[in-house]
Amino acid sequence: LEALAALVRTRLFPASFRRSLPRQWPEDPAVVLFTSGSEKAPKAVPLTHRNILSNSEAILEAFHVTASDSVLGFLPPFHSFGLTVTMVTPVLAGVRVVHHPDPTDAAALARKATSYRTTILCATPTFISYILDRAAPGDLDSLRLLVAGAEKCPDHVFEKGRRLAPNASVLEGYGITECAPVVSANLEGRSRRGSIGVPLKHVEVRVVDVDDLGPVPVGRTGLLLIRGPNVFPGYLGDGGSDPFLQRDGVSWYNSGDLARIDEEGFIWFAGRLKRFLKAGGEMISLPALEAPLAELYPPDEQGPRVAVEGIETPGGRRIVLFATVPITSREANQVLQESGFSGIMRLDEVRIVERIPVLGTGKTDYKILRAWIQEPPEPASGPDHGVHRPASGSNGRDGR
Repeated sequence: LEALAALVRTRLFPASFRRSLPRQWPEDPAVVLFTSGSEKAPKAVPLTHRNILSNSEAILEAFHVTASDSVLGFLPPFHSFGLTVTMVTPVLAGVRVVHHPDPTDAAALARKATSYRTTILCATPTFISYILDRAAPGDLDSLRLLVAGAEKCPDHVFEKGRRLAPNASVLEGYGITECAPVVSANLEGRSRRGSIGVPLKHVEVRVVDVDDLGPVPVGRTGLLLIRGPNVFPGYLGDGGSDPFLQRDGVSWYNSGDLARIDEEGFIWFAGRLKRFLKAGGEMISLPALEAPLAELYPPDEQGPRVAVEGIETPGGRRIVLFATVPITSREANQVLQESGFSGIMRLDEVRIVERIPVLGTGKTDYKILRAWIQEPPEPASGPDHGVHRPASGSNGRDGR
C-alpha cells in the first residue's frame, strides 16, 4: 500500500507540483458541512483536518477495521456520517468501498452487499430498515458489522438485522456533525442494547444539570457536554449563542441533547432538549411519544409512516401525530396508554398526510411539521382526524 501511494504521488503529483500547494496544518479547515436542519435552519460547521483524522483513527481502533474489510457506502458525503465513516476512514485504512449513489435504492444495495461480499454497513436506521426489507436470507451473510447511527434505532431494526445478518454484530452509535461526527458507540464485546455506547478514544463526555449546569449523580439525566480533538472550533458566520460552555476552566461543546451515563460508562440518549414541551409543570418528550407509534408503524421504502411534533401555544401546547396510515386520535392515544403514558402525555390531534417530510439523510424534517401545525387541516369524514395537504412549496419530499 505504501509503495502504491508513493507511485501515485510520483506519477500524478511531481515534486514541482507538490511544492506549489499551500501547506496544510492540523487546525486548518478541511471541509465545511451543514447540520441536517431537522429542527431549525442548518448551520455551517467547519471541520478541521485534526477533527476528521482523529475521529477516523478512533473509529478504526474501536471497530478493528483492517484492509480485509469491505464497506457498503451509500450515505451522502455532504453529511459528516457519510464523509467520515464511509469515505475518509476507509481510505485511511486501505479498505475497499462499494459505492451506490441512491441510499433509498434498497434492492440494489442488497444485491451489491451480496455480490461484493461487504463486511461493514453503517447507516441511519431508516436506510438500514429499507435494506433489511428487501434482503433475502443469505444476502447479508458476509457482514460482520451492522452499525446504526444519526437517529434512535428501533427494536425491529435490531431484531431483523440479527436475523438477516446472522454473522454481524448489530450495534448503535451516536454522533453529531459538530463532532466529526462519532462521539460514542456500542462495540463488539462491550454493548448495551438501547444505549448509545461508550465514548470513542480521546472523546470526553459529561452530563450536567439543565438549569444550573452543575454536576449530576451517576444515572441522572441531564445535558450532554462533549470535548475532544474531534470537536469543531465553532460555527461559520453564526451570530447566535456560543455553542461552548466553560466548566472548571475547560471548554465543552453543548450538544443540546439529554442523556444519562450509567455506572459502567454507557450513555443513554433521552432526546433533544428542544424536542421537549412544557405543560402543566411537566416536561413532555416528543420522541418518547413517537417511539411506540413508530414501533407499531415502522418506516417503509417511502420513508417514515408516523411522526410526532408539537408547539407551545398561549393556551398550553399542541401535540400532533402526522401519519401516512389510517389511525385516529383515540387509537393513537390508546397505544400510548398501553405503553405506560397517561395524564398530559397524550396527543391532541392526528393528521393524515401523503408523506412524512424527510431530509437528505432520511431523518424526519420536524421544521416542516411545526409549520404544518400552524396550518388548519382539511376536514375529514371521521371525527378524530383531518387530512393534511401542505401548502404550495412544502410538499414534504425533501427538506434539504
